[in-house]
Amino acid sequence: MDEEDTRDFREACERCAVINWAISDEGKFFCKSCHNVIEKTADAPSEIFMQNARVNTVSKGLKKRNKLDRGCEWYVCEGFQYVLNQQAKALVALGASPLLKDETLCNIWRRYLQKTQQAYTNKPIDVPHRKGMVSEMVSDSSELVTNSDISWSSLTENDPEAQDSSIQLTKDAVVSEDEATSIRSGSIDGSLYQRATYRKELLMTMPLTLALCYLALLWLREAITLADLLRFVSDQQIPYLNAFQYFPEEMKLYGPDIRIFQVQSIPSYEEIQTKMHELAVFLDMPRFPEITEKCFLHPDILCIKYLIEANLPENMHIWIRRLVKKMGIGEVDFLTYHPLSRRAKMVKYEVQAAAVIVIALKLLFVLNDKHEWLLSNRAKEINKQNSEGVKVFQFKKWYMLMRNSLDEREKEAEDQAARHLWKCEKPLFFSLKDKSVIYKKKRMIHSLKKQFVRLTGSHQTVEKERPSSFKFKWSEGNLERPCFRKDSLKEYDYEKNKRIRTVNDRYWVSCLKICKEKSCGHLTKFEEKYFPGSYLFVLKLFSFLLGVEFSMLHLEVCQLEHRLFNLREALKPKRKCKKSK
Repeated sequence: MDEEDTRDFREACERCAVINWAISDEGKFFCKSCHNVIEKTADAPSEIFMQNARVNTVSKGLKKRNKLDRGCEWYVCEGFQYVLNQQAKALVALGASPLLKDETLCNIWRRYLQKTQQAYTNKPIDVPHRKGMVSEMVSDSSELVTNSDISWSSLTENDPEAQDSSIQLTKDAVVSEDEATSIRSGSIDGSLYQRATYRKELLMTMPLTLALCYLALLWLREAITLADLLRFVSDQQIPYLNAFQYFPEEMKLYGPDIRIFQVQSIPSYEEIQTKMHELAVFLDMPRFPEITEKCFLHPDILCIKYLIEANLPENMHIWIRRLVKKMGIGEVDFLTYHPLSRRAKMVKYEVQAAAVIVIALKLLFVLNDKHEWLLSNRAKEINKQNSEGVKVFQFKKWYMLMRNSLDEREKEAEDQAARHLWKCEKPLFFSLKDKSVIYKKKRMIHSLKKQFVRLTGSHQTVEKERPSSFKFKWSEGNLERPCFRKDSLKEYDYEKNKRIRTVNDRYWVSCLKICKEKSCGHLTKFEEKYFPGSYLFVLKLFSFLLGVEFSMLHLEVCQLEHRLFNLREALKPKRKCKKSK
């Protein structure tokens, strides 16, 4: 029967490029080779019909009533488990260690299920007909589980009473089977998920899945930072936006499930870091593995990455190492995350590295819209006299190149965001009554798009770029986009005895100024509109590279300057004034 219905459809599968179609019980076409399900259905009008061909036959539709409309029984935590599984696979494909999926993330997820009493407990949370869950994320080790050794089989082996027991719900939660699956929710506990019984503990959400992944990355000290994680999510290299469209066909989403799994925006850096800390404290996680000088997250190593991406000289790394040592931000205790400590601090590793580079630029070039241009003119004269030797770095030349490159990339990012389709290909509906109407509209839109592409001749397959944590790429020998990596900074080095000191006495603290009130003299916040243009550009450049807010990087620069120049005593006000901010 399938061969007769699919013989006229000769398009190759987009995933495996094989023509081997069959029809599911729901009437959808799927590939027998890779089990890829497409939107085409058995009763959809063909393109020949859409091109005003004569009608020879009339489709009679499906003879049997669809038996899988309601799908299988599943829980919300199983949906999040499937999302985490796909995210872990994507991270491993991007270069993370396989231990992230098989051990670390799996054990953290087990611990969360136990703490929220959704699994691995003798007193599960009140949901009807809770059964043991099956997962692909199975691992024999459980290093992160502190209370007890947990295995996936412990749900049914160690708790025989839970196998036969069914917990009664309150009267307002009792619904019929038809109502629960077709109107309220496709999952068993979707309609109850956000009620008081679940909100007692840390509720799993889609942003919390990214926080969970970052916990696993930080535990393994991987090279993928939080900024890289959010960038891969934005580039759709990691399933997050509309991740539910990759659910198995049997997992139906209705009603409340859509609100739980559908997201319309990408969370910010601070939001994920805050949720990560809340999750680590909730799970009672121990001190994380130490971050030493050999780890990628150490500022000495992480700064090298951003020096290369920002097209700055390699010699600047000498200054950076001295700054890191003087400020004490390279110590193991400072960098290692300990969630249960009284003074637990979440280090923004990549933001901190960028802030160190900004301070190094201020030490060398002042960045006050005056001295950096004078120093660039002197460097230009030196380069003219020594045309064959190593060139001296010119800040003005670098500024002009990076400003044009930044404008181009920002425009590309805006165009890409405008073309981004937030709606998923998989139709969503709150009731089975709307299913036929929504699918019909979807098929009509799909057919009209195909015909429009054929008429305009604009059908082009855009190849996705290989995922990379770099937004800018520089190569030597390119005259239009020169590389400043090998330029020298010796002419700017006026320090003696390897002690950190400013090139001149004109270094200004980024966020502070002296209050003008009489007999006050304490330091107040500097207004952004008075910042020099060169300093604003440097902040703008690195905030774009990291994908963070402008204010976050500026605040990190202020905090590091306090450590560098020991401004804690100076910050204590002598006397309060009305105009201080």
